[in-house]
Amino acid sequence: MTDNPVRALATLALAACLALGLLTVAGPSTAAQAPTRATGTDPGADTLELRDQFFGAGAGTAGERRYSARAAVPRPAWDAALPQGRECTDIVCVHYVGASGDAPPMASSTGGAPDWVALTLRTAYDSLLRMSQLGWPLPPSDRGAGGTAQFDVYLQDLGRRGLYGYCAPEQMVPGERNVASSYCVLDNDFAEFPLPPTPSMRVTVAHELFHAVQFGLDAREDGWLLEATATWMEEQITDDVDDNRQYLVHGQLGDPRTPLDTFDSGLGSYGNWIFFQRLTQRFGSDAVRQVWARADGHVGRRNHFSVKAVKRYVESRGVSWPRFYAGFVAANRTARASYAEGSAYRPTSPQSRALLGRGRRSWTRTVSLDHLTGHVASLRPAPGPRRGRLRISVDAGRRATAPGAHVVLIGRKGVIGRSPIRLDRSGHGTRVVTFHRPRVRRVEVVVANASTRYTCNRGSQFACHGKPRDDRRGFRITARVLR
Repeated sequence: MTDNPVRALATLALAACLALGLLTVAGPSTAAQAPTRATGTDPGADTLELRDQFFGAGAGTAGERRYSARAAVPRPAWDAALPQGRECTDIVCVHYVGASGDAPPMASSTGGAPDWVALTLRTAYDSLLRMSQLGWPLPPSDRGAGGTAQFDVYLQDLGRRGLYGYCAPEQMVPGERNVASSYCVLDNDFAEFPLPPTPSMRVTVAHELFHAVQFGLDAREDGWLLEATATWMEEQITDDVDDNRQYLVHGQLGDPRTPLDTFDSGLGSYGNWIFFQRLTQRFGSDAVRQVWARADGHVGRRNHFSVKAVKRYVESRGVSWPRFYAGFVAANRTARASYAEGSAYRPTSPQSRALLGRGRRSWTRTVSLDHLTGHVASLRPAPGPRRGRLRISVDAGRRATAPGAHVVLIGRKGVIGRSPIRLDRSGHGTRVVTFHRPRVRRVEVVVANASTRYTCNRGSQFACHGKPRDDRRGFRITARVLR
């Protein structure tokens, strides 16, 4: 994807404000590309910009990423003369000011705390409780930095900047180099956005509080994993809102030719929450937590980088990683049959199409795939004999690493069969399938480059900031109608 110029200017402005000590209460304003969130803002990128600023990412020479926890953004600080309030449960507090532009709606049906503050507190508490029930830890203690022992959330007028909220790492956990405590700031009323205030607030709380949980596991983790799993968490906690569907077109459901682990100025990593939804549907609700257990950056833990953690988890379940990844690409082509809510998703469009029959009995296509990308070919039988078969051959080449292939048969009412194409050590595989109307409407052939090999720490936008070692690999697909 190309860089967004407004986003680039906002990032430069953020860095300048931090350097000059001018930014004291909120993250930077961006005008990224999300299609339905107000003014097209990106709800979480600023969290990771602040994360990178905190660790001093990019401060080293070319090809390096040096980290020094030295640039925490100060918490919101209001004039002491203004009325201020704080409402708490046993695990989270919401701080607010009772006057000025940062004040939330102050109406109260109880005569006590403002209703909006009480609702935000209850939402934050319920979100953290739900995460805990799913096996996730609470965010690390900030050791009383906000005046309480609980996790701190502040309400501030971020909406005028086009921001929903952010979380910022603040202190390294003693004895750790990858784990940080944090706090969150949310818009004070969510009045500026297309969704009504309550669902906007709920989905933002789920997303941003999960970033705080992530910072307590490995605050240095790859950006795509942080954003994709935070957007996936929205699905677990606010499934009725469905705000995360807007990002699917930007991820691999809409664009299988952009690597899964890309983290740039676009919204692809948000859209790739669907990968973790696929992982969950295949292996159960604990799958994503198990991936993070392998990525956990605490001293003495595995501390795998993102893609390695995902691959190792899949393999721990006895499943071939190339086969799983190719199956994911295939599932995106048949979203209705592949996901619990897939009827609401726009499936992947095929990158190749062909009509085969008496007039054209064979078809060949050679494609070049980067790591963690796929290609879908849609083959349709022409009108003709009611009996017919199609021989599909895939040649991934001897140099290809971790190739995968899948075939899906689609009839009038949907998927009627799917299976992997077994590739031998030379990357070659063949499968013969039924190919005649009306039983078969289409045969979908999927090829995928599932490589997870990198030379790490090269300052890239990919996993482990590395240079992928298996990009631009050639795949040849051949289909022939048999007599």
